[in-house]
Amino acid sequence: MRGNLDVILEDAPAAVRRAMIDDAPNLAPGSAHVMGRFWSAVRERKSNPSMPGAEAYRSAAASESTFRCLLRALAAYAPHVCTAPAREVSDEWYALRSKSSPRVILTAKTAVGANWPVSWQGMKPALDAAPIKSSTRKRYFDSIDRCATLVAEGLASETHGFVAACELSEAFLFHSEEERRVMPVTAANYIEGLIALGARGGVAEDSLNAMRLILCDLRNQAALAEKNKQERLSGLMEKGGYAHVADRIGELRSRAQDLPAHSAARRRCMQQSVVCAVILNKPPRKADLVSWRFGDQIIRDLDGTWRAEWEQEKTGAKTETGAIWPEICDILDEWILDGRPDRLIHVRYQELVGKNWLTFAEDEPYRNLPTELTHAAIGVPSHDLRTLAADYMRRHDPAHAADVIATHLGHGTRKAGEAYRADCIGATAQALWQSSRDIIAAQSTRKPSGKRKR
Repeated sequence: MRGNLDVILEDAPAAVRRAMIDDAPNLAPGSAHVMGRFWSAVRERKSNPSMPGAEAYRSAAASESTFRCLLRALAAYAPHVCTAPAREVSDEWYALRSKSSPRVILTAKTAVGANWPVSWQGMKPALDAAPIKSSTRKRYFDSIDRCATLVAEGLASETHGFVAACELSEAFLFHSEEERRVMPVTAANYIEGLIALGARGGVAEDSLNAMRLILCDLRNQAALAEKNKQERLSGLMEKGGYAHVADRIGELRSRAQDLPAHSAARRRCMQQSVVCAVILNKPPRKADLVSWRFGDQIIRDLDGTWRAEWEQEKTGAKTETGAIWPEICDILDEWILDGRPDRLIHVRYQELVGKNWLTFAEDEPYRNLPTELTHAAIGVPSHDLRTLAADYMRRHDPAHAADVIATHLGHGTRKAGEAYRADCIGATAQALWQSSRDIIAAQSTRKPSGKRKR
């Protein structure tokens, strides 16, 4: 048996060969042969033995089970080998598995309104000519696109009215694909866009008023959800607020370092930590966050400083992070290295330019991914961290916080930040009243004087 292993593993490094020979009775079936083929491929291609390229894995394993056997053998007998390039091959095998539905969105651009029902397309010129802001018009178009998708799936009627609004509301809130469900406030915004189209396109007012009843109900549900959000935030603050989020980021990074570079579990841990970290620096909306691409919206300078600049989907306005905090730059470097040595950071970044920052591929992930990642990491959806940031600013300087919050969160109008502004006014009034009370108390407190003699 030993002689056979010497032949099978003749191209393997001496330390790896010796480790497998010493453990010959415990070798998993097929592990010696796949390791032999792997190291032969490494030698033939003159790959770096400490981090062989993806082609060596493809050459050694003709099936997914054999590929997984190879990874287990490398972890056991060659733990010094960086298996990060195997991630590419692992993704290829995952892609071949049967899936119910792909969880990516199409990035191909189509003409505005091209996928709408014919009756809606006839109303579009009137909305095009409406005297409204271009950002509002774009928001309406995006909302109508969402409604049109459900109509095309047969989940709602295209005729403006109470029935269509009910069907759209039901489909948005309780879609059979869980990742496509939205919150009541989002469903209300989508239906509001369809109402705006009908109002400009000549739909009867009675039909529009019927749709507005559903819109009002959704807004009421959103108000109740806001109360639940405050309860979640209170729980997060009791755990330590930002300090708790930072601790969880550290725990996830430590867990990722203990996992093989090629593993899906490692990438998921790092996904959670990097998304939480970026949101701590400046909290983008989830739809914007999933669209970033290396070298476009998120950029790494030669000195290692990361920065992001993007156009907000909701408002159409541009915003930026400026130079991202150094601690978060380190996490971003660790994220893109994906288990590779630090010295390869510049090469790795250039490899990823033009690709999505969360998938390392051309595909853009589904919109709800940031919420899933933050909820798994810290127990709250990503949008709650926007409110948490506003709360910190309000407590620090309530008199000036409203405008700072509007800029930090990327609000397009004063109305968008109305709730935050009201909180800041209340906090400022409270601080002024407390200051006034302190002054009055100080003035009314006098040192006791001796009794005057008569």
